[in-house]
Amino acid sequence: MQKLLSFIYSCVFLLACSSSPSEKKEIKNGDVKIACNISGNSDTSVVFVHGWCINKEYWQKQEDYLKGRFKVIALDLGGHGESGHNRTTWTIDDFAGDVISVINELDLSKVILIGHSMGGDIVLRVTDSVPDKIIGFIGIDNFKDEIATQYTQEQQKQIDSFFIQLETNFDTVATGYSRAALFPPNYADTVSVNRVIKDIQSSDSLMACAALRSLMHFAPREPAMLSRLKIPFHLIVSDYTPTNEEAIKKYLTTPYSVKTIHGTGHYPMIEKPDEFNELLKETLDEISKGK
Repeated sequence: MQKLLSFIYSCVFLLACSSSPSEKKEIKNGDVKIACNISGNSDTSVVFVHGWCINKEYWQKQEDYLKGRFKVIALDLGGHGESGHNRTTWTIDDFAGDVISVINELDLSKVILIGHSMGGDIVLRVTDSVPDKIIGFIGIDNFKDEIATQYTQEQQKQIDSFFIQLETNFDTVATGYSRAALFPPNYADTVSVNRVIKDIQSSDSLMACAALRSLMHFAPREPAMLSRLKIPFHLIVSDYTPTNEEAIKKYLTTPYSVKTIHGTGHYPMIEKPDEFNELLKETLDEISKGK
């Protein structure tokens, strides 16, 4: 009898996960449409925020994995994917506004934010803006380096030089940067590398440059926002580059955790989705326990 009950439970769980396809919805932030995938049904919502020059489809494996337990929303930030491009500025604050518009329009009140790369600063800004709605914060392969309160003169000179090159020859510079900085040397997962490179090359270069500039300008604002955080701070990171935990810890007044996935580049959710999902589940379990 126990085996039969277990079998029935498994069937019901699988049907619940597979029989609720994502709903596509458009939400407005001002005049800009924000495209969303929505699946699952729960009073607790997981909102996925992608990084620079990619899109919500990078979270498909995670949507499928979590929709039996949570309401799951993956959105395209303005200027990305299926969202609108009719905006004159592309800043971290603008992108945070996209996320807040989705939270408000869908009337979400118990939200776990998950932000990849640039999405980490975006969800930090969202958490700082609407803290009463956010119950969980998970950064994906971000907040790894020393957190600067300001740039040195030499750092600013290097940043300015990089952007001159990027804005002059976007495809070549963005591609070279992505291959060199976002994946291990001689990386075997060429499918993931090629997917990322294709999406970056297909991006609106004006938006991409402006967004990256804003990310650099936003970085000195991180310490103050981290210090105001009222919920535990969780990271899932790849080991292709080291994580400076001391840099994070000195600004936080709440507990934090760092989980490492091995053998991927900057996009573990598509490179090793099964292993990534297990770490994500562990983190979500901790959040559900108030950790």
